[in-house]
Amino acid sequence: MSETVIKLDNIDVFFDKGKEADQIKAVQNVSLEVEKGDIYGVVGYSGAGKSTLVRVINLLQIPTNGTITINGKVIFSNQAGKQTMLSAKELREERRGIGMIFQHFNLLEERTVIENVKFALRHSHLKEKEIDERAQELLDLVDLGDRGDAYPAQLSGGQQQRVAIARALANKPDILISDEATSALDPKNTTQILELLARLNKELGLTIVLITHEMDAVKKVANKVAVMSAGQIIERGSLLDIFTNSQSELTKELVGTEQNSQDALSILRKSQNTDAKNTTILKLTYEGNSTSDPIVTKLYSEFGVQTSIIYGNVELLRDTPVGTLYVVVSGDDDSRRKAIDYLHTAGVQATEISLSEGSDK
Repeated sequence: MSETVIKLDNIDVFFDKGKEADQIKAVQNVSLEVEKGDIYGVVGYSGAGKSTLVRVINLLQIPTNGTITINGKVIFSNQAGKQTMLSAKELREERRGIGMIFQHFNLLEERTVIENVKFALRHSHLKEKEIDERAQELLDLVDLGDRGDAYPAQLSGGQQQRVAIARALANKPDILISDEATSALDPKNTTQILELLARLNKELGLTIVLITHEMDAVKKVANKVAVMSAGQIIERGSLLDIFTNSQSELTKELVGTEQNSQDALSILRKSQNTDAKNTTILKLTYEGNSTSDPIVTKLYSEFGVQTSIIYGNVELLRDTPVGTLYVVVSGDDDSRRKAIDYLHTAGVQATEISLSEGSDK
């Protein structure tokens, strides 16, 4: 059974503007569990409340209500008006186990790269030589071992974010919060930073909470996803579930499936014989090895149904190919039913599409 390292229960974060009616409800009754080793993506548009939510994990933001449990220890609780919270000393100790990186790298411009990393160790119990060794070890870890004497201004944006990551790992945290850490980077540097986070997740057993408005970032590295809107989580699940079986319109918009569906339906409406008798329109979703299987060919050879591909797309989710096909299947009722049953047994999700309604049945 997986170990829960972050547990948020019924979190509210309200900001007063003088009158209760004018309260800003940044986060409303949100519960979230992150298990050890997860890369958990929290995604949503600007103003959704995702950054406010993650700042409660290490109490950079004190919740109005709710309970925060880190590694099995309650660090904050405010239930029914009764509030309990760690002392300042205890909180400092807990925060050592939670690293954080941001969109803006927040490096000390007047200090060298290695001095920036050493700065995070200033309150540690290490001796000066041990601090030097630890800082160099961290720079090696993020592939900047030869840039310790450089200044931040001499580095690219991606390199500066690597320094920020090294600094965040200085005290050997088991949790890393990434708050829009790739938003200021170009596509190449974004990919490299995400690859680095994925490597650290594997090599160090690091649990990562990835806050972003970029679904492509989530697609590359996350294994679980929560979608936020107006201070609430509106959908959550595994990466595969979110991308292949989105329920809310916002999630479909974020992952791009809504636009794909509209494009496919537009093509289908212009096609001939899609409303003909003995015809079924299907949306096929399949993953992994199934993407390379000759599924459409088998439908004809084994069940005698003809299949016309109207629209197709393949995406990589954490290096796993996931395909979507919109097809028109023609044949008698029994053959079409057997073909659909076969698709399900082959690990293909087959959803019948109602062209008149423009939606899945």
